[in-house]
Amino acid sequence: MKFEIGQGLTRIEDYRLVTGAGLYTDDIKAGEGLRVAFLRAPFAHAKLLSLDVSAAADAPGVVLVATQADLDADNVGEIACKNVVVNSDDNPMPMVTKPPMVRDINRYAGDIVAMVVADSQIHADAALDLIAVDFDPLDAVTDVYDAVTEGAPQLYPEYPSNIAFDWQKGDPAATKDMFAAASQGKQKIVAVDVINSRVIVNSVETRPIIAAPGDDPDTLLIWCGTQGARSISTQIADALNLDHDAVRVLTHDVGGSFGFKIFLHPEQVLVSWAARKLGGLVRWQQPRSDGFISDIQGRDTRTKARAVIDDSGRILAYEADVHANMGAWLSNFSTAIPTISANSALTGTYDIPVASLRVRGVVTNTPAIDAYRGAGRPELIYALERLLDQIAFETGISRVDVRRRNLIKADQMPYPMAVGITIDSGDMPALFETALQRADWDGFATRREAARTKGLYRGIGLGMYLEKSGDGSDGGVHISFAANGHMTVLASQQCNGQGHRMTLTQILSDKLGYDAEKITVQQGDSATMPDGTTGGARMTALIGSAVAEASASIIELARPQAAQTLDCTLDDLAFDDGIFADKASNRSITLADLVISLADEKTPHMFDMRQPYASDGPSYPYGCHIAEVEIDPATYKVKLDRFTCVNDFGVVINPVMLEGQIQGGIVQGIGQALFEHVVYDDQGQLLAGSLMDYTLPRADHIPMLDITMRNTPCLNNVLGVKGAGQSGAIGAPHAVISAVCNALSIPHIDMPATPASIWQAMQARNITAA
Repeated sequence: MKFEIGQGLTRIEDYRLVTGAGLYTDDIKAGEGLRVAFLRAPFAHAKLLSLDVSAAADAPGVVLVATQADLDADNVGEIACKNVVVNSDDNPMPMVTKPPMVRDINRYAGDIVAMVVADSQIHADAALDLIAVDFDPLDAVTDVYDAVTEGAPQLYPEYPSNIAFDWQKGDPAATKDMFAAASQGKQKIVAVDVINSRVIVNSVETRPIIAAPGDDPDTLLIWCGTQGARSISTQIADALNLDHDAVRVLTHDVGGSFGFKIFLHPEQVLVSWAARKLGGLVRWQQPRSDGFISDIQGRDTRTKARAVIDDSGRILAYEADVHANMGAWLSNFSTAIPTISANSALTGTYDIPVASLRVRGVVTNTPAIDAYRGAGRPELIYALERLLDQIAFETGISRVDVRRRNLIKADQMPYPMAVGITIDSGDMPALFETALQRADWDGFATRREAARTKGLYRGIGLGMYLEKSGDGSDGGVHISFAANGHMTVLASQQCNGQGHRMTLTQILSDKLGYDAEKITVQQGDSATMPDGTTGGARMTALIGSAVAEASASIIELARPQAAQTLDCTLDDLAFDDGIFADKASNRSITLADLVISLADEKTPHMFDMRQPYASDGPSYPYGCHIAEVEIDPATYKVKLDRFTCVNDFGVVINPVMLEGQIQGGIVQGIGQALFEHVVYDDQGQLLAGSLMDYTLPRADHIPMLDITMRNTPCLNNVLGVKGAGQSGAIGAPHAVISAVCNALSIPHIDMPATPASIWQAMQARNITAA
């Protein structure tokens, strides 16, 4: 049975997963091995004065107690940021690495002080209480604006005023001139200062890891959830001073990632080191409570955005000044997220001729920040869309007309953005009008009046989004054929629930006419898989295109063999729907049968293929989100009543899977806008440290989502696809906040718009009745 591109098929992965046959990290060698517990620093900032582990080492069942001193004695390496930012003065930023455990100063509550390995989890946990540790607490800082003020606690001598880097992009000089001219009264300047609130990832599966000695001497075998096994394996090998091929990481099923499983965490180094030192299998199953204080987290920026506008509301110049919270240490790609990644969407879907971006990366006494679904684009798109609403608020021009007057027109494509990147395709005004129609924007006044008669505030909000995705290159796929005609595809990157196997099988089946049951897609083995990392909505654009190119190459390799088999010329040979046919006769042979006829079990098949892929440039998916809310003045709760989004994702491989990706992203964006609230006290203690205190969006928070497409093919990859996995999380937050502000007739409220913050906004403006 052939799967075709464009068919809305259910995922081939799902039956195995929903029937309990999934293989997640903790399912590996279930119950076997030594157990690990970590002693974590109770203070967000403190000097480590003394540490005595002798009593714990003598405790029942304990086989190892280790501190950073033990790692230093073994010359274990530290976690390093992989992206060196060049400051605006053209000097590279100084880099500070992170030891897996506290050496002398801990910089966030949850930093690891000691590790216990024991024969059971009970013994490991009990031994933590026997470790004697003494700290000298220091003042802490968690807010980026507070961190850069004079007299703030300093985290690193290398980063004066806690600024790790100061980076600029765009045309700062031209932007400065435009604002200087506007300040003389020639044009109007509109500004906002917005918070993009921190989120804790909270994937369904936490970060368990299992490590054991490999079959060969001085090798390690590791099982853990990743977004690409190769990156983690090489970093662990470097830390343990091993050759890269001495560390093999296996990733099977992964229960969600959203970015943070790309990056190396301290626990991965420590468990791997312990397995090597003890010569046995060691496993750590991360408690959810550990995740709240030790996982790499997302967002957390403050952005001052401002624009020069003319009398019609057209933006003539735009600048964004970002203070990005890096947390207490620089994670693998943390410095790239608010800079290179965010800059790619600085001006969004709008025709803005002059723009600049300044980003200061600020270290604070909080867990590290790195990529989270959207990775820099949601933060700057949010700021831009809030600024457009502010323009409407100050000028009296409707929010719809402000956007209409600034959108990039279809005849401007391909459109060179002010940041130096070109949008290849799209019709943004047409998509915008489609969204307004589907959301019945013109009928909102009637719905608002109906809500008012019930004593409710009703608001409608909207916003565009744009993101850069699917660019660059990776190892693609290795395709091999077995003697029975079955095909195995070793694919770079790693599925974390997105449905990679279904997507690649569908493309292969379409291009080769191959029975899907004869196609096996494998991922997650650092020793055999091509190099690649899932992230940036790149999978289909890169691996899917690699599969498409490999398919074309396989057909060309097969043509002369098919012609010889059918005793016809190449000119008389046709290929369609998996069948080679002689146009001059009724003779034919399927590709699968041809594979079988040419198989030689002693040698690789002649159709075997290694296909890397590099795109010709990024894809730029974009869209419009429109949210409608009601607020009850008795409870200050926001009810999301309607949600509409129209998107341009280019060629669609599987509309059912695509809609699922969009739904998930929208829900995460709604979660950030209304519910998820990371709160620290003035000494850096997390006050929302469990799911009793930290609200994730639930099914009853979300209305039916109206999701439609108005697609134009991408011109920069073989398939014409545009990345979709991050779009919902980019587009939803500002639409929801716009609706809340509209309901209350206020210019702005920061995320999350909780009942408490809505009460404060209503009190400040003396709003009492609808």
